[in-house]
Amino acid sequence: MKVTMDYVVGNTAIQIVNTGKKVKIVDVEKQKQKRKFIKQWIIASAASLVLILSCFQIVRMENQEVLLNKQVYKLASQIDVLEKENLALKKQEADVTISYDDLFARAKSLGMKFPTNCQVQTYTVEKSTAVRLYGEKNHKLGK
Repeated sequence: MKVTMDYVVGNTAIQIVNTGKKVKIVDVEKQKQKRKFIKQWIIASAASLVLILSCFQIVRMENQEVLLNKQVYKLASQIDVLEKENLALKKQEADVTISYDDLFARAKSLGMKFPTNCQVQTYTVEKSTAVRLYGEKNHKLGK
């Protein structure tokens, strides 16, 4: 059983603590100073820990920013390459799709004989029966 007695000796307040096995004399003012120092140390340690963790977080975010910037640079260069390829494909498409009048003019400039636009007849086929008949003939031949 712990028994505490408070006394004032001169200008100093003391406590006598009897725990049963041992008797302790505690200076109240020094004990308050120790508690205040311990509280300040705990607060400073917590603030230091928060500061260190925030520094690590900042460094991690900086590393992520660098990695993202590298990816953006790679993507930008890939976009440039794709745009160049797109322009080349558009140029090839423009070369392939020459109007009949241009084709006629080029053939004439080379001295070739070429039919005029009115001599050429174009038509479109929506459904070809030849394929279906060909398939049916093969089907009959297979039986």
